[in-house]
Amino acid sequence: IEINSSSGINAEYGDKIVNGQRYPGDNYMDYLRVNDLLKLHVRLTDDPAAHDEHLFITIHQNFEVWFQQILFELNSVKSLFSGSKVCEKGQQLIYQRLARVNSIFRILIQQFEILETMSCTNFASFRDVFQGGASGFQSTQFRLLEQILGIKEVQRTCTFLKFYESKMTQEQREEIERYEKDNDICTLVDRWLARTPGLKHFITSFRNTLEKEVRDVRLRAEEFKHSDPLRHEMLLNKAQDMENGHKIVFTKENYDRAGRMYGRKLSYHSFMGALMINSYSAEPRFTVPFEILKNLMDLDTFLTKWRFAHAMMVKRMIGGKPGTGGSGGYTYLRSTVSDRYMPFIDLFEVATYVLAPQKLPPLSPIVLGEVEQFYISDRNSRSTSPSTSSDDDSSSESFTESE
Repeated sequence: IEINSSSGINAEYGDKIVNGQRYPGDNYMDYLRVNDLLKLHVRLTDDPAAHDEHLFITIHQNFEVWFQQILFELNSVKSLFSGSKVCEKGQQLIYQRLARVNSIFRILIQQFEILETMSCTNFASFRDVFQGGASGFQSTQFRLLEQILGIKEVQRTCTFLKFYESKMTQEQREEIERYEKDNDICTLVDRWLARTPGLKHFITSFRNTLEKEVRDVRLRAEEFKHSDPLRHEMLLNKAQDMENGHKIVFTKENYDRAGRMYGRKLSYHSFMGALMINSYSAEPRFTVPFEILKNLMDLDTFLTKWRFAHAMMVKRMIGGKPGTGGSGGYTYLRSTVSDRYMPFIDLFEVATYVLAPQKLPPLSPIVLGEVEQFYISDRNSRSTSPSTSSDDDSSSESFTESE
């Protein structure tokens, strides 16, 4: 931006520069750089029949602006999760910012309804301008969004990745590579959950409760051994299924074996931490952590809905034609509506093992003591830390290492 050094005024916008600090001029249009923004809307066709290209550009530029905001929020969330500890304030900020991202995705999904007011023939009137290989798959920001959440390149279903990357700039490729190598939010959530306080005692008490439930079903089956053999067998099978399921969760070796088979992302202790938080979500100390997990699942859900809406919009516009640049078009996009593109899918599996509240074992005094102790240490740590800490300070922890 050109600055008039003699007057300290932005030559184009009238911004005032005082001691190096920029203060916007009096005009709303200047502050938001609206003129520059609108100049970025450039159609490639001037044919009256291609009227809807204007809408197409507007929608996709809106997508990119919102992707930028989502990345801004997710990078903040990642920073808050990145320390060895996550303070109470940090947890609250994570929850609030994830909720904001989900609200944005609600809007993004609705934008497809606007785009679908365009007919397939109107889209065909300007689609040829993309035949040089330009494609939405080249959206660097969407790739970064996937990577910061935890969707790795090896998980992708496409076979044409290198072709699209050849159309990107060196700067775009380097940024994607940097995000790919860095820790993602899924990895950081895994570490955070593994530090759930009182986890060792929870696993023991929860396992005992489930084993008792299995014994109760078997005892009930015995009541029908002679009077109703079919019901007797059904209850025994139910007890065996329950026992087999419990072994997968409560035996680390079995969990790890299943994890390798099904591609689970959460470690054993992390999964059990998520189960503990879900089980005791009504406890004040677990309320915000539960909301964090809920919003991570919401994010997976909204991203999947966005992918489905995108795929159906493409099906409506081009049918079975290949995508620009050689992708499978609808068939490729539809393949991304799957578990492999959901980095937090393991959190959904927790519901398989939760108990009704009335069956839950109460939190033992030992567990409650561990929870309170690290909240106390969290406050003490913050009270003695420098007052210059920022909103994203992750220097103190409300979830410490569990045995």
